[in-house]
Amino acid sequence: MATEFPEPAVLNWHSVIHKSVRTRDGEPLGYIAADDKESIIVLSSRFREYRIPKSEVTGFDGSVVRVNPEYVEMDRYKIG
Repeated sequence: MATEFPEPAVLNWHSVIHKSVRTRDGEPLGYIAADDKESIIVLSSRFREYRIPKSEVTGFDGSVVRVNPEYVEMDRYKIG
């Protein structure tokens, strides 16, 4: 019997550039400005930047990217 692997939350990372991001508790975080091999870079309207591991992305519905951490947990991903 073959082992099944879950499908990744995002199949084409280029398609999420400039899409909005919401945390697990539904709070708006900002938009994706860039990505690299391991993470996405999110710019917030509060002039904050976050580097979030791609492993924390839980879904993409075509317009909104969902991440696993709640809003109060986002300080650990803050850049600078």
